[in-house]
Amino acid sequence: MSIINWEYYSSHFPTVVPQRQFEAVEAQAEAEYNRIAKPYMQIPKERAQDTVFKLCNFLWTNQPAVAGRAVTSVNNNGYSESYAITNPEQVQQSIDEIIYKGIGTRLAGAF
Repeated sequence: MSIINWEYYSSHFPTVVPQRQFEAVEAQAEAEYNRIAKPYMQIPKERAQDTVFKLCNFLWTNQPAVAGRAVTSVNNNGYSESYAITNPEQVQQSIDEIIYKGIGTRLAGAF
């Protein structure tokens, strides 16, 4: 069973992912979450749900970077364009940071 479903996602906070793509994005977010959060960590259900929610939004809004494209462009109201290097390591760091912030420091049993 998924950590969050469409009803939870669409009723909490601003939604970004369209309903048609939600299941695929949620599955990817849950896989990233489960890579770090382990059952022995005893993370409250609401924290886990909110973390996966944030991961869904991050993954959807950063699709080019998640897909491994090396450069993203930023348009500053038509006055200039700047480019930010986005490598897979930076994307993974951002994903990990979302998870670590979401689950807090409950690492009981990890020591």
